Amino acid sequence: MGSFVKLVGEENEYRQDAVNRFHRLCDGRKLVANIDHKEGSTVHLRLIDPADPATADDPLASINVDLVRDGLASIDRKGCKYLASYPQVQKKLQEAVTEAKRGRYGMFEFGDVEEDE
Repeated sequence: MGSFVKLVGEENEYRQDAVNRFHRLCDGRKLVANIDHKEGSTVHLRLIDPADPATADDPLASINVDLVRDGLASIDRKGCKYLASYPQVQKKLQEAVTEAKRGRYGMFEFGDVEEDE
């Protein structure tokens, strides 16, 4: 399970785009998986490409953030009980949401679709 984020739902018209983008971000790369949380046998991972130049400049860069920035995933505010324990990651994810909204990427193509808190 991805740390802090959830892909758009199965019913969402951008679901296939999200799955395809995830595959493009991961296929053929040697990724580092940072374990942020464990719940029983479920492990919450942040996927990092150490070969990506963005990672050298920003230690919070991850595929999870990329998916949010692309408008293909959202911050999992309800299901991620440990989100508040990572304020820097939370800020980075919120910046990615803002960028996705501004660029009207993915699910934000027609405006703000975020769930109310």
